Amino acid sequence: MSGVMKIAMLNTGRGWGGAEEQMLSMSLELENRGYSITVICRRGSPVEKRFTECGLQVLPVARKGLRAVVDPFLTALQARREKFHIIHSHRDHDLPLGKLLALASGGALLLTQHCLPGKPSALTYRTADRIITVSEYIASGIRGKVPGVRDCLGVIVNGIDPALFTNPDREFWRRNPYLTGRGPLLGVVGGFYKGQEELIELLPDLRKEFPAITLILIGEDEGRKPQLQGLAERLGVTEAVFFAGRIPRDQMKHALAGLDLNVSAFRNEGFGLTVIEGFAVGTPFVGYAAGGYQEVVESGVNGMLVTDKNALMWQIKDLLGDSQGLLSLRINCHQSVVGGEFLLEQMVNRYVQEYNSIRFADSPSGNRR
Repeated sequence: MSGVMKIAMLNTGRGWGGAEEQMLSMSLELENRGYSITVICRRGSPVEKRFTECGLQVLPVARKGLRAVVDPFLTALQARREKFHIIHSHRDHDLPLGKLLALASGGALLLTQHCLPGKPSALTYRTADRIITVSEYIASGIRGKVPGVRDCLGVIVNGIDPALFTNPDREFWRRNPYLTGRGPLLGVVGGFYKGQEELIELLPDLRKEFPAITLILIGEDEGRKPQLQGLAERLGVTEAVFFAGRIPRDQMKHALAGLDLNVSAFRNEGFGLTVIEGFAVGTPFVGYAAGGYQEVVESGVNGMLVTDKNALMWQIKDLLGDSQGLLSLRINCHQSVVGGEFLLEQMVNRYVQEYNSIRFADSPSGNRR
């Protein structure tokens, strides 16, 4: 039972988002603490690229073609040689592969579910020795759909390192020629399925009080972008919508700090990582009292949560017109992270406790080491 704990982080998703950011932060922190980290991911994916660039050991797995049949078994052989103590899956879709690797290595299988699953398979979820969600919103949804796993279900909220968000550049957007002289600036981060069209629909009314107000869409989603562009054109607000594309990770603190408000019209957010990142640089959040936002935002303290579209518009107007109220929220935002529970160190401490708990527990997966 002695020696360095070996952890395999598993994520064969195609893209990159908040779940992958948390997986990377966690992996680097664990490696800094002396744990052995291996990343198993989709061949050719952003996960493979980013984790390799960060110097982590990566085992790519093909998910298409003949290699998709062969690679899982080759990876299982590698797991058997490495004798991983923990297989930590960050997608429920990867649970079958995770179970194969756990059986091969004699380790335990832990799932972190970062979003509310649509139709979770009870059989698949029961393969995990422990299931962690990033919010009670997700945990409650899983309990309702897969009641048989409630005894192995827990919640660990996401965390960030405040040191990475110091000295933000609040003039980040003002130096963009397109945005010169424009404002206030609203920003929304994420794929274009997260209610961006609702925010665009608010602009005609918002412009009556703030003629130069601009909505900045941060993220890449070429498939849905034309629909949003068409909507903006039909509403006559094309110049009030700025597609920023993907912002590099080391620039996100500046991008968030340069906003007057971080906004969202999404109702099914599992947690809201960019909300606490915005808090870290003093940018308040305004969105719906739905999903994981209710566990992150203290309405009236570090942001505002509302129940419908009309209330969302009026709350944005109210805050933008109240400089003292906005300043008060900004001050509270920073304290929400520094003095609260959304710290990377605390998050990793809790995961280490979970690793140790399931590593030494009896399990049909095999003898634990």
